Amino acid sequence: MVAQKLRVIQSNEMGFPSAVGNQCWSGLKTFTAKEEKSGSTLRKTLFILKRRDGLRDFAVFDSEYDDYRDEDRKYVFKILSVPIVLRDQEMMVHLMSRKDIKLAAVELVEKFGK
Repeated sequence: MVAQKLRVIQSNEMGFPSAVGNQCWSGLKTFTAKEEKSGSTLRKTLFILKRRDGLRDFAVFDSEYDDYRDEDRKYVFKILSVPIVLRDQEMMVHLMSRKDIKLAAVELVEKFGK
C-alpha cells in the first residue's frame, strides 16, 4: 500500500462539514511550506466530531488549504468533494491515534457511510 497523506480534523460539538465549498479549520498546519508554494495541499480528510454522549460522527472528504485566520490562529481548509458521513460510532479514534487506526476509520466511513 502506498503511503497516503491524510489530514485529520477533530471537533468537539462545533459543527460538521456537509457540502462542497464548506470550510473546516484546525490548529494544525498538515502541509509543508513547499507544498503550499506549489499549490499541492490537497489531502483526503478524516473529520471527527466528538459528541457529549461519547459517540463520534465521522466524515471523509478531500480538502485543500484555503487561508490562515490570525485572530484564532487556525488553518482554514475548503471542502472539495461531497463528504461521506458515518454517524453514531463508538470507534475510539482521535488526533493522536496511530495512522493505521485513522486509516481504518476512513475505510469504515468509505464502506458504510452515506
